[in-house]
Amino acid sequence: MSGDILAKLETATMIRKRIQFKDKEAGTKTVWGRVEDEVYIMVGDYKHMIQKFRFAEGVAWDGSEYGYRTGYYTLDKHQRQIKWGQFTQSLTEKEYRELLARAKAKGWPIFSN
Repeated sequence: MSGDILAKLETATMIRKRIQFKDKEAGTKTVWGRVEDEVYIMVGDYKHMIQKFRFAEGVAWDGSEYGYRTGYYTLDKHQRQIKWGQFTQSLTEKEYRELLARAKAKGWPIFSN
């Protein structure tokens, strides 16, 4: 695998983009908010991340200002296009600690009392 494609994968981001929730039964989409920040680690040809997003007005069911979602980017089977992972990610304990440490180092409010 070329270093160029891995470098491109590492730059994939959702910062400043909105995220939506799709109701599969109704077929409707609801904007949940915009991604404000993300932390990631590279594991092979996977960019595992936690995204911090600010909820849109009236969307959070418990009044939270922020939500967090985990996910990953990877390459398609031809290693040409970057794709958002559609399956549950799996990380080792060491990798997940590193990912959480990066979020904590940024001062994300989830680590505040």
